Amino acid sequence: MQRIDVNLGEQSYPIFTGSGIFNQFNRILRTYYQGDQIAIVTNEKIFALHGQTLMEQLPEDVQILTIFVPDGEKAKSFEQLQNVYTQLLESHYERSSLIIAFGGGVVGDLAGFVAATYLRGVALVQVPTTLLAQVDSSIGGKTGINHPLGKNLIGAFKQPLFVFSDAKLLQTLDDSEIRCGLGEVIKYGFVLNRSLFEYLEANLDKALQKDEATLRHLITVSAQEKAKVVMQDEKEAGLRMVLNFGHTFGHALEAEYHFSRLKHGEAVILGMKCALEYARLIDLLAQEEYERGLALLNRVPIPFESAVLDVDALVTRMAVDKKVKQGKVRLVLIKRIGEYVFHSVDNTNLLRQAFEILKS
Repeated sequence: MQRIDVNLGEQSYPIFTGSGIFNQFNRILRTYYQGDQIAIVTNEKIFALHGQTLMEQLPEDVQILTIFVPDGEKAKSFEQLQNVYTQLLESHYERSSLIIAFGGGVVGDLAGFVAATYLRGVALVQVPTTLLAQVDSSIGGKTGINHPLGKNLIGAFKQPLFVFSDAKLLQTLDDSEIRCGLGEVIKYGFVLNRSLFEYLEANLDKALQKDEATLRHLITVSAQEKAKVVMQDEKEAGLRMVLNFGHTFGHALEAEYHFSRLKHGEAVILGMKCALEYARLIDLLAQEEYERGLALLNRVPIPFESAVLDVDALVTRMAVDKKVKQGKVRLVLIKRIGEYVFHSVDNTNLLRQAFEILKS
């Protein structure tokens, strides 16, 4: 088991990564939480697969409440938020209680937002069960729910007591979930770590086949990269925006398809293609680097109906993204693999052209 520390002063916490490490969860939990009320926010699919593994590691002398939310982005709604609040209140959960987010990125976002706001804040532990959540969304404290006009527009920052990522849990994931997680891993390679990008070029097929050693390595390296960024910019005042590479385009795709026809990680992969195309269009990215990046992304198969793409609607969606500043869409781009730049869009026609790559 490896430990990665996220140093944020009083909000500091560790990330534990490894494979087959769940037998150590009880010890770590008791180190960080000594209370007697634990609420697990999860979904029925995850709990059927791994619930017993978690329950066997919880203390016997605590009150335990399991709250189920729907699978997928529909869980990140005002209705589901209210549902979780109601169950906690009816079960008399107090400010000394703990919420365990046990699931993928959606569960982590919703449960984290509940922990940030219920009784003005209770403790949180992130136990991510998908590759995307283990490499990205469980780390850094960003939580929230969706609004019909856009993704993650309602939220708060809530750092957990710790993050516990066991790669062995990923063996039950379907192929689409592995692809989703790899989208976030590839992002780190593009903007921060050229060596990681090169590792992916050599080992992407192993990762797609759920090779445990490969996934464990990717989880640890990705967590280290995200921790470094979060420690420098906890609340996305500047540098942390680098982690949005491909996301502004991707969020528009998700919102346009009502958070149902595309998974988040799939949308990010498509969004990174658009970001590469935009960087090429403005002569920021050399053709060789562009082709190399696109080649890696194209190795991750994403089912996508390009014929239904409404480019004008997507550009409109981008205008309500939370990263818009003074009316201008802000993008993270790369000038070469491993080196990022921030960019304000002056010509929205270039956004339209960037989306066109998805039709090719």
